[in-house]
Amino acid sequence: MVSLCTLLDLPHELLHQILLNVDPADLARVRLTCSFLDRYLRKNELLFKELYLQLWDEPVENASVSIGLTWEKRLQNAVWLQKILASDHVDSKLNDYQQVVHFITALLQVKNPTKSKNLNFFDEAFDKVNLDTLLCRSSLFEQAGDVTHVPADTEFERQLSAKLHCYYGIPIDPRGRKSKPTHPWARSLVYDLRNYDTNTMWGPFRADGSGRVDWEKVEAIMIVLGFNLKVLVEESDIPLGTLWAVRFRGAVPYSAPHLKPTLDNGLDLPLELRDPYGVTGTWLRVVCFLDYHDFYAFNFGSIPPADGGPRPPIDIREAIRFIKLGITVTKVEPPGPDDGQALPVVHFRGASRLMHAFWDPNANSELTGESPLPK
Repeated sequence: MVSLCTLLDLPHELLHQILLNVDPADLARVRLTCSFLDRYLRKNELLFKELYLQLWDEPVENASVSIGLTWEKRLQNAVWLQKILASDHVDSKLNDYQQVVHFITALLQVKNPTKSKNLNFFDEAFDKVNLDTLLCRSSLFEQAGDVTHVPADTEFERQLSAKLHCYYGIPIDPRGRKSKPTHPWARSLVYDLRNYDTNTMWGPFRADGSGRVDWEKVEAIMIVLGFNLKVLVEESDIPLGTLWAVRFRGAVPYSAPHLKPTLDNGLDLPLELRDPYGVTGTWLRVVCFLDYHDFYAFNFGSIPPADGGPRPPIDIREAIRFIKLGITVTKVEPPGPDDGQALPVVHFRGASRLMHAFWDPNANSELTGESPLPK
C-alpha cells in the first residue's frame, strides 16, 4: 500500500516552489495554519524576495524613499498599499494618508520607466476613486472641484496631495454642471505677485525662506500649462498629438531623454557624449502669459484679501507661445569655483522658432548659454 505524501513532508525546495504561487496577501493566513509553516515563513528572505519581484520592480540602490529595509517588510508594505488602493472605502485611504503617499513615492523610484511593474501597477490602481481621494486634497480644491474633492486638514497633507498630483503628471481639471474647473483658481495662484519675493526666491518655493518646494504652486503651474496646451491643440493646426496622457512616468529619476548621469566626461570623447545634461537636441517650449493690462489689474486693481487668502479666479484667456528649440553643445569645461563640482559646465548655442502663425521677436531668436551645476 502506497502512503500519501502530505504538504509538510515535501522537501523545502518543492515547498518553496508551491509557496511562490500563493498570493502574497494570503501569506499571513498560511502562517496561521500550523507551527511548521509559521517557522518556515519566518524571515524567509529568499521566498519574500522572489514573491516581491514577481509583482514589483527591484528597489533602486540609494533610493531617497524606501519601501522597506528587508524583503519581508517590502512585501508587507507593497501588499498593504495594494489593498488600500483597491479598497472602495475612502476612510481607509485617508486614515493613513501619509503612509500611502510614502509608499507610492517609494515605488515610483524605478530603474526603467518603459518596463516597470510598479508603474503598470499604478496605471491599473489609480481609478477615479483614488484620483479624487488622494490627489485632490490641496488648497486648490477648497474653491474648485466637486463634492468628492475635500482639502486636507493640515498644510503638510495638502502639500503631499499636490506633490502626488504633480507626480501623477496629468492635470485634474474637472468640467461639468456640478463641478468647478481648477484652472481659473490655479491661474490666480500663479499670477499673484504676493507669492514671489526674496523668501520664495521668486519661484515656486515656500515662503519661509527654506528653499523647499511649494508643491501647491507647482500643482497650479501644471494645471495652467495643461489647460493652455489643450486649448492650443484644439484651436491650432499643429499636430501635437496627445499631450500629458502618460501617468507617473515623468516622476521617475533620470526619465528625461538623453540624460547620461554617470557618463565619463573624458577629454577624448565627442562633445555630445561629454554632456551629462543631454542639452543637444530639439526641444519644445510652451510659454503662457497674461496680457500686461490684465496682469496689472489683477494684482493692483483691488485690495487683496485681508486674511492673505486667494485672490478671485482668473477666467481671462492667456496668450500662448509654442516654441521649437534646436540646441547644440559648443564646449564642455571643468566647473569653476562657484559651481557644483560633480559635473562640468556645458556651453551651447542654437535657435528658437515659433511654431504657429503669430510673429513674436522674443520667440524667434538665436540662443547662447551655459549649464553649470548649482552648488
